[in-house]
Amino acid sequence: MINSSEDLRSSPLVFERQASWDGIGLKHYRFRAGELPEHTVGKHLVLVSLSETGNGELRTASGFRSRTQAKGGVCVIPSGQPFAAKLGGDAEYLAIHLDPSLVLRAASDVSASIRSEVIEKSSLRDPLISGVGLALLAELESAGLGGRLYAESLANVLAVHLLRHYTASAGDGARRFAGGLSGQRLRRVLAFVADNYERELSLAELAGVAGMSTFHFAREFKRATGTAPHQYLIKFRVERAKALLADGGMPLVEVGLRSGFSHQSHFTRLFRKLTGTTPQSYRLMVHP
Repeated sequence: MINSSEDLRSSPLVFERQASWDGIGLKHYRFRAGELPEHTVGKHLVLVSLSETGNGELRTASGFRSRTQAKGGVCVIPSGQPFAAKLGGDAEYLAIHLDPSLVLRAASDVSASIRSEVIEKSSLRDPLISGVGLALLAELESAGLGGRLYAESLANVLAVHLLRHYTASAGDGARRFAGGLSGQRLRRVLAFVADNYERELSLAELAGVAGMSTFHFAREFKRATGTAPHQYLIKFRVERAKALLADGGMPLVEVGLRSGFSHQSHFTRLFRKLTGTTPQSYRLMVHP
């Protein structure tokens, strides 16, 4: 939310950390009482309050005003809209920065006539937005265990949600996407994952293999397989690791790398999450 070192020196900001992925970024802020000078953000800004109480006000150049809210409250500010804030006490926020092009693409997936103009709007509670923010915060804290594919999936979910509930034509965007992921297309995608699981995969790549938009693909893949693309990839990698562990003497670090995990700690944590045991314990079970 702060654009320059001068702003930082004069602002009530006391803590900041951030992470970014393709199309979406997250900043985690803590503030003390004070004022944030008027400024703009180049992407759609979605604020999620983590404070137990709200005490202040956000205002935009267009005249929109929103009282700073208690935990779970959200406020959406469209890209390029100048805004300022006054904080009456300690406050903690997540600031999600979403590329406007994602909302445009989501709108084109629904209908050429759907308007994709994001508007200023606040809500006392929006469980989906709060969930996306907390999931991104968990990614930031875990150094990206879910990886690029997970963050891109969350960006798509948020883009569609903004289209449906935070645009000038909110409500029209609730129409369902047409068509599905055919058996042939699904087989192509699964084969592509099997051939490329060792590297970082993007949602756009998988959607391209299926010949679909990213928004349509993410929805239909989950409908067809019962799991989201990033979850399928993690499960595939864990199954590959189990096969390598069962083979015998390959070092655990190499097993993790050969299975597509970039860090040993990520490998161990995700393997245990899906199997209930560590890679070393699993190897001892299959080779007592």
